[in-house]
Amino acid sequence: MRGLLILARPHVSLLDGPRLAWWLSHSAGIQRALFPVAPAYARHPVWSPLLRAYGRISGSHRMIALDTESPFGLRTLVRALRQGQTVVLFPQGTGLQEGPDRPDRPGAQWLMDQTHPEVHNVVLGRRAIHLDEGARGYA
Repeated sequence: MRGLLILARPHVSLLDGPRLAWWLSHSAGIQRALFPVAPAYARHPVWSPLLRAYGRISGSHRMIALDTESPFGLRTLVRALRQGQTVVLFPQGTGLQEGPDRPDRPGAQWLMDQTHPEVHNVVLGRRAIHLDEGARGYA
């Protein structure tokens, strides 16, 4: 069973995740996606419950901490994709100060090599979100 990996670029705002969660449910018909989030937000006493509640409300999406110092989050993503679930990844990482044109981090390609998911690229614009129709399939 092949999962669906949604790669979203460019990641330029802390609101990208919530915007994308809403769009996936209400425009793309995708529910129950797994969103890896920086540990500072996933474990924060205020942001974590707010993001979890928003994920449930916006489409039963879930969030996990993806920590570069620990393999547990990445293992969860691999397991989810191998079980046919949807994972949403911002492959450029969270370096928002570096601008929108930064390269993808190597972990995104590693994840694709390990799981061979169906890949959809999503373009995050200032006003709209859309699928990049020319970039589907396994990357």
